[in-house]
Order: sequence, then C-alpha cells, then structure tokens
Amino acid sequence: MSTQNKKRFLAGIDYRNECPRVCYWTEEMKEPAELPLDFGMQTGRTTCFRRILSALKRYGAKEDLRAAVILPDLSEEGIRQYALDACEAGFREDQMQILGEQESIVHFVMHQSNDIWQQQVWLLEFGQEDIKATCLQVNKRSRPMVAEVYDPEQWKVGEAAKGGRDERLVQYVRERFGKRHVSAVFLTGTDLNSRDYPKSREEICSRRRVFLGDLLHVRGACMAAGEQAGERPYLFLSDQTLLYNVGVKSTDKGTEEVYTIVNAGVNWYEAKGACEVILLGEPLLEFSFSSMLDGNTFQAGMLLTDLPRRPKGTSRLLVEVHFPVQEQCEVKVTDLGFGELYPSSDLYWTETFRMEEHREE
Repeated sequence: MSTQNKKRFLAGIDYRNECPRVCYWTEEMKEPAELPLDFGMQTGRTTCFRRILSALKRYGAKEDLRAAVILPDLSEEGIRQYALDACEAGFREDQMQILGEQESIVHFVMHQSNDIWQQQVWLLEFGQEDIKATCLQVNKRSRPMVAEVYDPEQWKVGEAAKGGRDERLVQYVRERFGKRHVSAVFLTGTDLNSRDYPKSREEICSRRRVFLGDLLHVRGACMAAGEQAGERPYLFLSDQTLLYNVGVKSTDKGTEEVYTIVNAGVNWYEAKGACEVILLGEPLLEFSFSSMLDGNTFQAGMLLTDLPRRPKGTSRLLVEVHFPVQEQCEVKVTDLGFGELYPSSDLYWTETFRMEEHREE
C-alpha cells in the first residue's frame, strides 16, 4: 500500500451477486484479504451494507474508511439506488466509489508489477460448463497509459465429468493466444491440475506467467478505493468514463492559466467540483474543456447577466461543476458578494456545455 493511504483503511465490496463478497486492506497488510461474513437470513441491500460497515469497524475508524463497490448494473438508476442504500446503512457518499466488473479487473492487474501487464493479460474464470475469458491490454505509449478491457468471451468447454474439456480448452487457448503476445494469465475456479488438464496446462503456461487466484475483482476494487483517478498513472476508458478535464481561465501574478475544476478519468456520474473566483474584469467566465483522447481543447464563455456593478476585484463567485449525463457539463455560478462591503445579490446563473458538439469524428 502506498504511503498516501496512511491512516486510512480500504474496502472492496463485490455486489454482483445477491450476497456480496468483501475485502479489506489496512496499512499493516501487504495486500487485501477477504472479510468473512455470514449474512444468514438478512435480506435487503441496506441491511447487508450495515452488516459490512459494522464488521469493517473492527479494523479502523469509520471516518478513515474508503470503499469501492462493484455493481452488476451501471445504469444511472442502478447506481443511484445502491448509493442510497449504502448511505442509509451509514456509509458517506464521499467515501465510496462505484465500479463495474471490468474496471475492477483493471485496478487489480495494474497494481501488479509492470512485467505482468507488458503485453496482453487474460483472466480465465472457470465455471461448470463454460470459461469466462477476459482480455486486458495497456497502451504504454500514451500519457497517462490507457488500459483497455475487451468484452468477455464465453468458452464452451463442457463439464469435466463428461470428458473432452481439456481438448476443447486447448483449442480456445491456441486460437486466442497463438498469434498474440500474452505476458500473464490469471485463473480462478480451478487448480489446472496436470491430471485433468495435461494439454491445456502446458499450452497456457508456455512462455508466460500464470497465477491461480480468487476474489480478483473485489481485491481490485479494494485497491481502487485508496486512489483518486487523477492520482493514477493509467486511465481506464469505458462508457462511464469522463473524457474531459474541465477548468476555468484565471490569472496568477499576471500570467493567464487554467485552473482545473474536474479531472478526466473518473466515472462521469461521480465527476463534480467547485472553486471560488474573484472577478477582475467583465462579467464573463471562460471555461476550458480538454480531451484526454486526442488532446484537443475547446473553450466556451458564460456571461453573468445583471451581476451588480462593483469595483474591480470585489465580486466573489462560487463556480460548481457536475455532469447530469456523460457528455453534458452543467455549470452553476453563484454571486457571493464581497464581505460586508458588497453583500451577495443572491443571483446565480447556470449553463450547459455539450461535449459532443465539439468532438471530432
């Protein structure tokens, strides 16, 4: 665990099934460990979240906890409902992150040594008849690095008791790995023993690193809980990722610069920020939107109609930014006045900036 996580303890909660799996990670531990929980006859997400929070309190103070929750549904309504249930159970909104299954795998893999993810990484999750195969690849040339996860494949290998499973598995492995550089494979739900898997074991382990593991998703969530997106040297792109840095133009010691309010790389539904500015000239704010994909930047102005006329430098404004949908940035500016000399007018202005109007095809 990095030094920036001192005095905090972290939790990952995998809620893809009815009964969640939980990992915790304190500063004394080298890696996350499972938190064994028996939910018994308890029903309802709020009750389960309350049970989890109660168990986690054994490892640290509630105010020091940071948690990441893996959801089966990343729809806006699904995210909102899970967040409400967690908050009702006692979690604070600002101590939780919401992740999808693929993002949790990215965080797990990217917290391994860099020789693991130099080339493609595959996660093979063994079931009774199928193997869920997920591939991850990192673009190391971009800054920050971009981690991409491909849609999972279902490999139909049949039941082990009926025979032929090893032969079918080795065919999939040769087809998927044969023409690619695969640096590591993670296996769950199997020991890949030489008796049942003589051919596929040899094929999978040839010239690459192979690991047997469990709870990889929830361990990845636990690792993600201790970081902010802007602190990571990598960026995971998905349908939920905010792709723009949002800032406001300002002047520092006579030099024009952009003050960043929201950083790209977070889930758009979690992207929000605020700052206070002092107006030095016309009642106009200029915003900057910089794309993480192509580096292009577009700028847009916001006119503060009817703002009271005051001497230069005596209008203090609160600027708040959030995203009601992924590619629409909503800005609210509130007049705070300037102390007792110039009281607030109680005026505020809102503007919506649409990213898709400026995106290059």
